[in-house]
Amino acid sequence: MPKCSIVIDLGFGDAGKGLTTDFLASQQPKESLVVRFSGGHQIGHTVSTGAFTHTFSNFGSGTLLGVPTYYSEHTTLFPPAILQEGRFLKKYHPKLKFHPLAMLTSIYDIAFNRAVEKQQHHGSCGLGFGTTIARNKEDVYFFANDLQFPWVIKQRLNSIKTYYEQKLLSQPKSVQEYYRNELKTYNENYYVESCLAISHFYEIVPLNKLADSYGHFIFEGSQGVLLDTQHGFHPHTTWSNTTSKNAIQLIKAQLKEVLNLNVYYVTRCYQTRHGNGPMAETKKVSLQNNEQEANETNEFQGEFRTRALDISLLNYALSCDEIYHQDMNISKNLMITCLDQLPEFCAEDLAGKLTQNFKTVYGSYGPGRTFVREISAK
Repeated sequence: MPKCSIVIDLGFGDAGKGLTTDFLASQQPKESLVVRFSGGHQIGHTVSTGAFTHTFSNFGSGTLLGVPTYYSEHTTLFPPAILQEGRFLKKYHPKLKFHPLAMLTSIYDIAFNRAVEKQQHHGSCGLGFGTTIARNKEDVYFFANDLQFPWVIKQRLNSIKTYYEQKLLSQPKSVQEYYRNELKTYNENYYVESCLAISHFYEIVPLNKLADSYGHFIFEGSQGVLLDTQHGFHPHTTWSNTTSKNAIQLIKAQLKEVLNLNVYYVTRCYQTRHGNGPMAETKKVSLQNNEQEANETNEFQGEFRTRALDISLLNYALSCDEIYHQDMNISKNLMITCLDQLPEFCAEDLAGKLTQNFKTVYGSYGPGRTFVREISAK
């Protein structure tokens, strides 16, 4: 029976899910599979080995250890980005596994996302994740299974192109113009070529077929609970369940017999938010050792903001996540990252102020797995 670990961000994202996933994968790299259960190609999870630092978008954060990545039906894929990142990481032999109903993002999804975001300023990163989810909800599909059939790929793109041309009719002229100008920078033929060229990176397989192949399933979350489609704060939310909801459903339905189940809640020792939307008005923080911050101001997403932690928001996020596993025997752990950036912060005090009891509290005092320390354990 395998064990499962779920990595959940308690904030607005960027807390250290990549570092935590890499840390967990390092314990049993040959027996592990990283499972992406929310989000998609829009994520940016940074992993550092000291000699090499990479921000993962299309491959899981265990890739540098040779751990393959599984994309569930709750996620999105963008073939050109997979091709580019896969070639960059080729010496690590990156491998992907797709659920046949994992959703594909097209160039038309990205163009429409960017055109609308220029008007509404909700904080989208402009990579078409939300528009892909919305399109699928309106029964205009494009799935990983389709990648195996070139003719089908082209027909899907024709359908999606028509879908957006119809949606544009109800949009302001400024959105229509931006959409068409944006498409001038894209090449549909290259997109199709990318769909075919990534075939050596992946296999298509349901998760239950892998239940006996791995001893450790690491469910790598996306973004944070405070951006969750149900528990975040409209309209500055993501089109995804960023709690453990999807992971728990997959475990119950696809893996069933699990030896032990752990959730790893992740937070920086200070509050962050990348992009537009509300943020707790706590005191400002003065950081050090943050020269390698991976988050930069984005044309669509906006600036990266920092403040002191708001304990009530952490407890809110914990309460939201607990909803999805109240009936399960699950061990809860806490990972506090970036402790080297705010030396006056007391990790032990934080754990004592949270409403959940943790099996183990970890602290990260640097950018890689070697800087993770166990602070306390029961």
